[in-house]
Amino acid sequence: MADDTFPPNIDPHAFTLIAVAVGYACIGDYNANEQNAIGNWVIMVGQYILTHAAQQQLIESRIENSNININSRKAKKGGSYYTDNNNNKSNQNQRQEVDLLIEAVAKMQRELQNIKNKQN
Repeated sequence: MADDTFPPNIDPHAFTLIAVAVGYACIGDYNANEQNAIGNWVIMVGQYILTHAAQQQLIESRIENSNININSRKAKKGGSYYTDNNNNKSNQNQRQEVDLLIEAVAKMQRELQNIKNKQN
């Protein structure tokens, strides 16, 4: 099982800068052909990790039934992920979140009105 602290939770700019520093340090006294071979090997490792993660995400999204293809024939013929009763993903499932947002907007409007009233 992977340690939850790797990769570390650090600023993305610092994380990128560290990669630049490591890349620069790895160049060493290697000629262009050697650098190319090392760089391609590192890219291959990265591609393996990305391919594995992509397949894992695909499997998980299928299990969760959240794999949506808006370019599918069904979607192009009027079928919608949000209104299709066959996959139980009606937009009514999000009603609680919508109500929360509506109430937040109403609260902001009341606060703005209070501020305007105090200025007059």
